[in-house]
Amino acid sequence: MKKSVRITLHACFWALIPLTYTLFGWATQADSFFGLPNNSKTYFQILYGSFVSLFVRPDMGSEMWSLSNLTNIVVNVVWYIVYPAIVFYLFYGYFSPKLLKKGGYKKYLAPALFMAVFPYGIAKLSSFFIFAVNLSFIYFLSLTYIITLFYAISGFFFYLLEHWLQNERLAKQNLQSELALLKNQINPHFLFNTLNNIDSLIKSNAEKASETLLKLSDILRYMIYDTNVARVPLSDEISHIESYVELQKLQFANRELVSLSVRGNPGNIPVAPMLFIPFVENAFKHCTDKSIPGAIQFSFTISDHQVKFESVNASDRTKRINKDETGGVGLNIVRRRLELIYPGMHTLSIKDENNTFGVTLTVNTHEH
Repeated sequence: MKKSVRITLHACFWALIPLTYTLFGWATQADSFFGLPNNSKTYFQILYGSFVSLFVRPDMGSEMWSLSNLTNIVVNVVWYIVYPAIVFYLFYGYFSPKLLKKGGYKKYLAPALFMAVFPYGIAKLSSFFIFAVNLSFIYFLSLTYIITLFYAISGFFFYLLEHWLQNERLAKQNLQSELALLKNQINPHFLFNTLNNIDSLIKSNAEKASETLLKLSDILRYMIYDTNVARVPLSDEISHIESYVELQKLQFANRELVSLSVRGNPGNIPVAPMLFIPFVENAFKHCTDKSIPGAIQFSFTISDHQVKFESVNASDRTKRINKDETGGVGLNIVRRRLELIYPGMHTLSIKDENNTFGVTLTVNTHEH
């Protein structure tokens, strides 16, 4: 949920309470169902009077800045403003996230203890400091529990509302991201070219044709079956990219077109599936001069739960093709997917200069 939307929701909630209370006070002036008496106060007069009453000195016979007056004004402000805010945001920001997590009965102890003890302490403290209380302590205590329960429930449901809205938004964006990923998993152009190359190799080099067919089979198996999980081993992801690069090289006479290096041990480091392949595919699709040795370069650097991927390809702006027309994965989709999967745990740098297009993606794989 956007910060501006969250702030608006909270502002509306806090504004609605005094407005509703004032509306009730204004409506109770009616001497009949049909209207208000002539000497009744307007809605805004009652609203202003309610606000001013917070800061009116309780002991009118004493000095304005006497200790008793100041103490009671402070208690007034704490009781009507500070205390409700504390209860609301304590349940909204602290108790609610814990209550929604899996666990035993212990997660209920803290909020239950707070609801049982804290209102009593506040009522006792308030009754001690308030200069004149026209209510009995039992009535005042009951009122404290009612107010505490109201703001506690409000904080809890506000968290549930925002949690639900956030999940709905993430689910929709994840679906869009997954659909885009699925559309890009099997590129028909790449598939047809590879099959044509295999057909040519069958006559000239049957053994090479068999190896190529196995690589294509591995790529399709990985795309269709192995990526149906949240995380895959980095070693599998790199193997998939290596197979993809080998098949792409069959299309070009320049055997030194691509270089791929891996520094560090990928092992079983978990990463999101198909995380790097969009950049690899785009490098092939948008390399403007495939006759240059090393025109496309990929590298992985792995260290301390961090994976750094770099992609550089030749890119002459005068010969550049439209990325949208070639069916490549748009960078906006890739960026959004990274934000969803690795929020605050990745950096993506894209540079388009000196006739080269470069991508550097660093991912922190140490997830708590």
